[in-house]
Order: sequence, then C-alpha cells, then structure tokens
Amino acid sequence: MKLQNGDKVDFWRVELIVPDQVLLLAAEMKLPGSAWLRFDVERDQSGSLIRQTALFEPAGLWGLAYWYSLYPVHQFLFSGMLRNIARTASCNL
Repeated sequence: MKLQNGDKVDFWRVELIVPDQVLLLAAEMKLPGSAWLRFDVERDQSGSLIRQTALFEPAGLWGLAYWYSLYPVHQFLFSGMLRNIARTASCNL
C-alpha cells in the first residue's frame, strides 16, 4: 500500500510523507490536546535506522495530566509498535 497525504491509518491521518525518509501521522482520536507520531528513516551500513517520536501538545492542565499519567503505557505501546515494524520490514526483504 502506498500512503499519501490525507490517508487514514487506523486512528491516524497522514500529515506529511517524504518517501523513504519521513512519515508524520496526526492523531484523530479525541484527546485533551493534539498528538503526532513521527517516523524518520535513515540508511546506514547495515540497512536502515528508524526513529519513532511521539509528540503531544497538551490543552491545559488536563492535557498535561493525561500525557504524564499515560507515559508508561505509551512507552510500552510505541516500543512494541516499532519492534513490529522492524520485524515486518525484515520479513519483507
């Protein structure tokens, strides 16, 4: 599947895509703020390095409380997501 700006992926919308370099997803779920998930890809000697960054712009104190209270859950979910992406990419070589 080839993604394009504006495409929907689960609860995310593609906001920016630079093929083989950057994928920026904007959250479309109801949150106390705005959230993005960014993937940066860099080639190295052994293949590619994927950097995943979760960004959150809280809306007031409730947004800050949300982000910090769910930080451990997000760490677990996002690290698992990146491992699955790497595993899938390795299988598709």
